[in-house]
Amino acid sequence: MGFQVGPRRSNIWDDVKAIDKIINDTSFAKTHKKERDFETLFSTTLEARKNEIKGKLHSQGDKNTSVRSVSMFGKRHRPDLTINEDGIAIEIKFLSNRLDGLKQAIGQSIIYRVRYRFVINLLVVDEKNKDVYAKACNDEEKDLEDICLELSKDMNIFTYLVPAFSVDRGMKKVLAWNDIEKGEEK
Repeated sequence: MGFQVGPRRSNIWDDVKAIDKIINDTSFAKTHKKERDFETLFSTTLEARKNEIKGKLHSQGDKNTSVRSVSMFGKRHRPDLTINEDGIAIEIKFLSNRLDGLKQAIGQSIIYRVRYRFVINLLVVDEKNKDVYAKACNDEEKDLEDICLELSKDMNIFTYLVPAFSVDRGMKKVLAWNDIEKGEEK
């Protein structure tokens, strides 16, 4: 078993950069209380901005498309959204009561890399965890930052933390520790 080759010079790579911009432009400060609500929000956002994306959007909520799953260890793992059938897998987790969604997203993203060239983890932080988000904004989550940067460089897995609340002064609207801006091929 190996991972899909994900060259950083292609239409799919251009879509990664477009989605990066869309995430940075999108407000996730909503009153939603369920992960499915944020999946719908982001799916709708991507659909509204589909002219910026070259590939075809596949969503679990769209009856006209299907999301390709990855079978591993007797279970089928399916991302929330994809661009093309093997291009970009997008996993959305709402970090509410427990923060276990972070571990799940990282594990799932590695599994998705078997069939997809790139993976985007979009972690939406509930207001209940505002203090954790604030610490991350203040560089107090160095280990997480290092892990995310290595996943980005070595495995084409890009992780974003976004608040589901209005940010206070000095807090960033999006936390993304990746090497997308560094350019093309590694």
